[in-house]
Amino acid sequence: MAYHAQAPPITLDRARSIACSYGKDPQELEPQFGFVLAHIHHALPAPPAAAAAHLSALPDAGDGVDRVSTLPDALLRDIVARLPVKDAARTAALSRRWRPLWCAAPLVLLDNHLLPDGGARDEIPNIYLEHADSRAVAAAISCERGQVARWLQHLAVKGVQELFLINRPWPLAVDLPVPAAFFSMAALTRLYLGFWRFPDTAGLPRGAAFPRLRDLGLYDVVIEDHDMDFVLARSPVLEILCFQSHMLPPLRLRLLSRSLRCVQMHASNVESITVVDAPRLERLFLRMVPTEAPCCRIKIGFAPALRLLGRACIAFALSVLYSCAIGHHAQIIYDNAGTVVNPRTMVPTVKILDVNVRFVVRSDAKMQPSFLRCFPNIETLHIHSQKTDESSGRLSTKFWQESGPIDCIQAHITVLVFHDFRGEWSELAFLKFFIESAQMLKRLLIVFGKGCFSSMATSKVKALFAGKRANRDSSLLVCESAVAEGSCLWDFQRGSDFSCTDPFAPIEQSVS
Repeated sequence: MAYHAQAPPITLDRARSIACSYGKDPQELEPQFGFVLAHIHHALPAPPAAAAAHLSALPDAGDGVDRVSTLPDALLRDIVARLPVKDAARTAALSRRWRPLWCAAPLVLLDNHLLPDGGARDEIPNIYLEHADSRAVAAAISCERGQVARWLQHLAVKGVQELFLINRPWPLAVDLPVPAAFFSMAALTRLYLGFWRFPDTAGLPRGAAFPRLRDLGLYDVVIEDHDMDFVLARSPVLEILCFQSHMLPPLRLRLLSRSLRCVQMHASNVESITVVDAPRLERLFLRMVPTEAPCCRIKIGFAPALRLLGRACIAFALSVLYSCAIGHHAQIIYDNAGTVVNPRTMVPTVKILDVNVRFVVRSDAKMQPSFLRCFPNIETLHIHSQKTDESSGRLSTKFWQESGPIDCIQAHITVLVFHDFRGEWSELAFLKFFIESAQMLKRLLIVFGKGCFSSMATSKVKALFAGKRANRDSSLLVCESAVAEGSCLWDFQRGSDFSCTDPFAPIEQSVS
């Protein structure tokens, strides 16, 4: 397993020079470096070795028996692998019993375990050579570009299985291509890259591939469309694909994979996403960061297993729906060209839908009925009410009633979770319509943002729920979220955890 890699050396002066070449003020960019890196590290899976772990001796129990050393080798190796690399190596000095364990345990090498020692990076090649485990891993510390290539070659020889290579500082990825040795790591099962320029795959050997790669994360990576196509084509067992932050150049993603099960995108500068042929795709998370660029164009083609569609934002990305059919592949296209809703626009497999709505913006709210009709079999609907300075009038319950029947609300939705509720007129109007129409509703959950709980708004919701409702057996729960409105970072690990049936479920703090 391989974990967090930090940068080939770039001086701060050079970083400022490159920032200036982009027409940016370096003083303004520097605070953004930390902000972006914080998001990247939040999105990374937690390493198995704890940074705070340490090796220490406990008082003797009094009988002189060393019970820890009597544990099975497999368990002791697992313990050693969870220690910082220096402490893990020191276990070899404990006794003859412990001497072979570290070299046989999976090596987990984290940059923050070595950075305090200025010369530690020079010992990394020696660590590789002494360590026998075929899954040996490492983290590249600030060094020359050629040294990074040599380290990656060592990792390839050792059969590294997991590699997290995060370069810094941003925005220097355009100047730092991933070394070609990277493509010889045939044993990789998990790979996360941040702040790098992806090399041109056209010049790679014909056999270059990731035959065992199952989990891929790309964070602020400069990658061309044809290179992304190459990665998908050469990763036959890839199941999880994640994107974070700004994509360069504008990304036109084509999902053509027989193995993909989960795609998560929290990014800007995405021009289009086309699900061409993804028969195993179950989860599609599309959280687009609003920019001045045109709306992202999204086509859902052949995805018969798609069950969960998340963080669709009517406000700026999924404004209008229309469809076109290619053979038996019904496609949905979201942009702002026009609206046509017919049976071929529907995605009947989706059971959980998560959508952002600005209820005080009439164009957003008016789009919601058409949008919901494209998902006739939703069972759980998550709505996030977004704050905005833009307001174009309030919509009453009459608008929703006159919009016509919405099949998923009338006949299928059993759970509605209303996130970031504030008790505004337009929110209450939609709730009244929903409560009066949802015949299968079992549970209505109203979630206020942290610190935003309102007794008055709660009273209004309870009054609605006590009045006319389609299903008298449904229940109401009002709570406050454990996180402030708009401050919750998306949990990539929860999103790709297939044992978690609903990754959008809120973290509740208090109930009223």
